[in-house]
Amino acid sequence: MTGSFRMVSLCAVVLLAGCSRNELLSEVTGRVTLDGRPLTDAMIIFSPTGTGTTSYGRTDSDGRYRMLFRDNEYGAWLGENLVRISTFDLGSGDVAGKKELVPAVYNTRSTTKVTVASGANTHDFDLKSDAGKIIQGPKD
Repeated sequence: MTGSFRMVSLCAVVLLAGCSRNELLSEVTGRVTLDGRPLTDAMIIFSPTGTGTTSYGRTDSDGRYRMLFRDNEYGAWLGENLVRISTFDLGSGDVAGKKELVPAVYNTRSTTKVTVASGANTHDFDLKSDAGKIIQGPKD
């Protein structure tokens, strides 16, 4: 009887864990590059354009990220999301933060939007360091 009780208890825990998944979120992964090279240690923010809550991710040494909704709950809100990407860091104490490498058109002035659909999503971002800059022609 003890073995049966353990099995029933285990099944109950598994079922409850499955029920706690937020149905308004879907997994989002991808890769961020800047001028064709992986963008390391960048913060990715997905902000729903309608109702919903912001998700975030951080790129690894290969520029790969996975969106996190909160604590250990991965994913991003379903629907259209405004995307911001930044490497800026304020730092702490006497240690200066990291300089912003990403042009403002991808962060503070971003208009980049993606749609998060039900199921697994992959969104890659190939950023250009000269984006948003006006290139002057030759002067006569």
